[in-house]
Amino acid sequence: MAYLSGVKLSFALYSAAMVKSALAITTITGICLLQNNSVCQEQRGTANGISTTAMLFFKSIAPIGAGALFSLAQKRQDATFLPGDQVVFVMLNLVALLGLVFTFEPFLVLPTAQDQSH
Repeated sequence: MAYLSGVKLSFALYSAAMVKSALAITTITGICLLQNNSVCQEQRGTANGISTTAMLFFKSIAPIGAGALFSLAQKRQDATFLPGDQVVFVMLNLVALLGLVFTFEPFLVLPTAQDQSH
């Protein structure tokens, strides 16, 4: 990206923003589907309310955490283990990995046959 300029740079940035938005929409939709399939019909409203509240809470504190993480990264420019901006990308990858792991069966609560019959 450092060698791009003008229209090529704009196209690359707009494309990256569109891909990011598409992935975010797909992720949120997938999580809602997983949640709605694991909760019985009578409890879906409560589960959706709790998950929306949690999502909005973490969206509100995320800028504070990101600022602290970037500040830490700037202080660690000469560190031997995870120097500088590598800390940021390692943390982002760990959060993404944690989200992926929680979608597997040992963590994901599946509905029982009794829950599906109601």
